[in-house]
Amino acid sequence: MSDLALRTVQRAVLSAADALESACDELCRLDAVAGDGDHGLAMAAASKAIRADLSRQEPASLTELVASIANHFAAVGGSMGALCSVLIEAVGRAAAEDSTFSAAQLAHLLTVAEAALTSFGGAKRGDKSIIDAIGPARDAAENCAQQKLSPTCALRAAAAAAHEGAMSTAGMIARVGRASRLGQRSLGEVDAGAMSFAIVLNALTHSYVEDMEAMVRNDTSPTTTDRVVNGGRP
Repeated sequence: MSDLALRTVQRAVLSAADALESACDELCRLDAVAGDGDHGLAMAAASKAIRADLSRQEPASLTELVASIANHFAAVGGSMGALCSVLIEAVGRAAAEDSTFSAAQLAHLLTVAEAALTSFGGAKRGDKSIIDAIGPARDAAENCAQQKLSPTCALRAAAAAAHEGAMSTAGMIARVGRASRLGQRSLGEVDAGAMSFAIVLNALTHSYVEDMEAMVRNDTSPTTTDRVVNGGRP
């Protein structure tokens, strides 16, 4: 991965960290329905640690950045910390295999994320979990890839689908994790993990779009733009 691309990813990570920290209270409220009410605090703690790490020293590679993020989420403990760590490591490995960012690669990364978490925690779509945000996002990205749309279009579609998927969990009965013990009482509130994923994907999307727009403003030559989006349209 080029230095330019790595800086783009790093800015996106910082944007996601800021978004998670800002959503701390809301995520805690959602988690209090079925859990300890500390989900937002865990996400905020990991986000603060990631931001502190990046302020001290920029990562030398994508592998180094991914390892740092995964370790910070693992360190907050709990099932969600472990899930986030597994997700980040799986997606990081897949991203390192192909540096060409496109709608197809986004769909692939979301497929990897869904498979990794299903394998680790056993959740599937409809179980009221983070999978209910990842799955629709993957579907949206795959649709964009089939239409050969730009990575920006795919990100926007995936982020919107993730949010819609997260919101849909309010109508689901939890079938995995601690919330599954509540049965019908789990109805009515959005799953905190699904909402966290939607928040992160939305932040990553906005950061990427801003970078692409800035690149076009500063240098509109196709060579420069294509170097960042690897063939996609901004």
